[in-house]
Order: sequence, then structure tokens, then C-alpha cells
Amino acid sequence: MFDNKYHNQLYPYLCSICQNYAQWWKIYTLTDVVGKQQDEQKQFSPLLDLMVQTIEQQQEKREEEEEKEERKEKIERLAVVEGLRKYAPEHVLLIGRPGSGKSTALVRLLLEEAERGRDAETRGRGDAEMKKEGEKDVFRVPVLVELRYYQHSVLERVKAFLLKHQPNLNLDEEVLKQWLRQGQLLLLLDGFNELPSEEARQQVRVFRQDYPNTPMVFTTRDLGVGGDLNITKKLEMQPLTEAQMRQFVCAYLPQQGEQMLKQLGSRLREFGETPLLLWMLCSVFASNSNQIPANLGSVFRQFTEIYDKKIKQDILIDEEFRLWQGQLLQQLAWVMTQGETKTQLYVALPKQKAEAVLTEFLQREATLSKNEALLWLDNLLKHNLIQLGTGNQIGFCHQLLQEYYTAEQLLERLASLSDQQLKWDYLNYLKWTEPLALMMELLEDREQAMRVVKLALEVDWLLGARLAG
Repeated sequence: MFDNKYHNQLYPYLCSICQNYAQWWKIYTLTDVVGKQQDEQKQFSPLLDLMVQTIEQQQEKREEEEEKEERKEKIERLAVVEGLRKYAPEHVLLIGRPGSGKSTALVRLLLEEAERGRDAETRGRGDAEMKKEGEKDVFRVPVLVELRYYQHSVLERVKAFLLKHQPNLNLDEEVLKQWLRQGQLLLLLDGFNELPSEEARQQVRVFRQDYPNTPMVFTTRDLGVGGDLNITKKLEMQPLTEAQMRQFVCAYLPQQGEQMLKQLGSRLREFGETPLLLWMLCSVFASNSNQIPANLGSVFRQFTEIYDKKIKQDILIDEEFRLWQGQLLQQLAWVMTQGETKTQLYVALPKQKAEAVLTEFLQREATLSKNEALLWLDNLLKHNLIQLGTGNQIGFCHQLLQEYYTAEQLLERLASLSDQQLKWDYLNYLKWTEPLALMMELLEDREQAMRVVKLALEVDWLLGARLAG
């Protein structure tokens, strides 16, 4: 597989992944909101049994005289990590709603494969241990690529992840390309829908075609953004079953879980189809006198308020910043969602760009100096709802949070938008659909709500129906 030079250098890489991702279920959750008690008591995740469903379309010929083809659907259900491991060699696309567990599934697969390689090395068997009968069982070095931080190329992001976990890896681009041609890596590419432009999406499509021997897993939330990369095999995240939801709630809230489930009643499906939303609801319920919010928009609003209170307790920051932090997050989310064009959306911004955005906003609205604005951005990074990622880029911990803060800003601007502006600048573009839906749940002005729905129906019947609730 790898020559001795790289073979020895990759063992520390695998160990680093095993250490950093040992508690894989915490990577994409904000555990401080619920508190550390449950984490200390229960070292497991309720996400173990998430399922996917594959729909493989096969063409069969009808009788010759008809000269037509029909499609027969062959449906297979299997555990998410099992499905990814099974179909990665031929390239697979994992599709799912926001918060359904796609990113967490990739992290779990990353860890399991790293542990597999590390343990084989520990036993002193190396490559021989990894090579079993059948090409699909050959060990490949797992690499996680977060496409939200994409700047110039996939190769750049692959190399960055390798060096992050093994800074002493002596790796040039030609060697990396050779590994990819030989199929020695397992690439886990998260967030195809989060790429910043069509140009970037096309570059990723070309990369996939250039390295057919490298097993790859892609995730996306919506085939409407960028398509399916021409990948034949697709897996779709399945909603949590009622039994899984109940298990989840009782695991996170052992004292209050039954009370929460009783209050939810038939609304359990509405609030809990994805692990992230159900986890946020548990957080809110535990901190809100055991009360269920009216809708998902209210869940997000109360969740962020809980987080703000947590910050007040844990971080020494001035009172003026506390008053402005919500507006700062809204402004950042708004600029990221607007992008440079009407169809472009950013889920990560270079830190320098974020500094410029917030500095301009604060100098205009709060008459602060540039240094004070930069200090406040650093405070926001301690806030944990935004984070500094690879390539010195800033983004929200989850795209759902970006959409919520965008919704709050859209709500604030709604009355000043003309019908034409609302229709052609917002209702007409897919990137605004989720913020609009959240905004409608927060909107108390009935007349404005009816205006939005009326205009949405003129653009698209399905959009209008969704916004009408």
C-alpha cells in the first residue's frame, strides 16, 4: 500500500483522529447548553441506530412490440454507517434534511476506520491485516473534507486535513495525486450544498470523475442545490421512528423525559424528525420550566436565549456587548446568506471579511472603533454559535443556526420591503426558503403574514402552502 516512509508517518495521523473524535457524537452539538451532567453520566449517543434507505433504479425492457423501458425500484434499508461503508468504493451520495445526522455519520465512519487502521498497526500486522478478500475490505486512510471551507481545490482541503492531524507528514501534491489514483484514501466530503458557487461545485464534480478508484462519500441536504454529482448510488437519511425519539428524549432528560413526551403528544413527529431539532427541544424544555414552545421558530429563539444566558455565566464580557451580540449574529448571518449574487450563499466567510462586515455595522449603528469591533468578534467566537474553521474562516456551528439568525433579520426588515422586493429578491430564490419558513413562525403580524403567503403563492404554489403552515 504505502511505502515505509509514509506508512510510519500515517500511524500518528490515525492516532490523532482516534483521540480527537473519540466522542464523535459531540462534534456537531453544543453540549454546554444542556450541561455537562448528562455527558459525564452517559458516554454514549442516541444516534447509534440512524437508518438510511437506498433507491436504486434499474431499467428493464418491456415486450419488444412496446419498445419502451420501465423503471423498477429496489429499496434497501440499512444502518447509515454500514451503508456508507458498503457503497463508498463506487461513490455514494448521502441525502438528508438539515440536522438529520449526515455530518455526524461521516465523523463516526472516520473514527471507526481510523481505529481499524490504528489497531492493526498496534498488533504489528500493518497492511497485511488490512488486505482481506474483496476490494471493498481493503483498508484506506480516511480523510474528512468539510466543503463549507472550500477555497481553491479539493486537493487543498484533503492535504489540510492530513497535515492538521500529522503536521510532520512530508506530503507534496504529486504524491497525494498518486494516492488518489491508486485508491489509497477514503474521502468523506461533507456539505456539497454548502459550496459557495457553481464554479466550486463543478470543480468538485471534475475531481470526483478524475479519481474513480478512490472511495468517496458525499453529503448534501437538497438535490436542488448543485444536483447529484452524477452519482448513481444515493442513500437517504430516514426520519427517527417514534421509538427512537422516545429513547432519545429519555436518554438526554432522564428526570423530565416522560413529562416532555406527554406534553408533546401527537406533536412529537413535528418537532423530532431529526436528531438536532429534538436535541435542541430537549435543551429548551429543560431550561424553560418544562414547557414546550409553540413552534420550531420559537424553539430556535429560546435555544439561542438559553445560550446567551450561559455565556453571561461563563464568559467575562462587557454589558454593552451582551446587548448587541444577537444583532451581530444576525448581521453576520444576513451577509453570508445574501452572498455576492442572488443565488450565491456562504456558510463560511474569511475572518478578515467577517471583521470588515461587523466593523462597518458597529461603526454605523453603535459608533464603535475598529479595535472595539474586532474585540467583539473575538467575543462572538467564544460564544460557540460561530466558530473559526480551517483556512481562517468563520461560520455558524450549523447551517440551521445561520438560517435562524437570517430569519430574525428578515423579520426585522419585512415591513420595509415592498411587494416587488419581497417577491423577486427573496421568495424567488431557494436559499431564502428555510429563513422565510422560520420567519413565518416568528411573525405575529397577521396582515404581514397574509401578504407573504399571497406573494409566495404567486411565485410557487408549494412554497405558498409551506409558508401558510
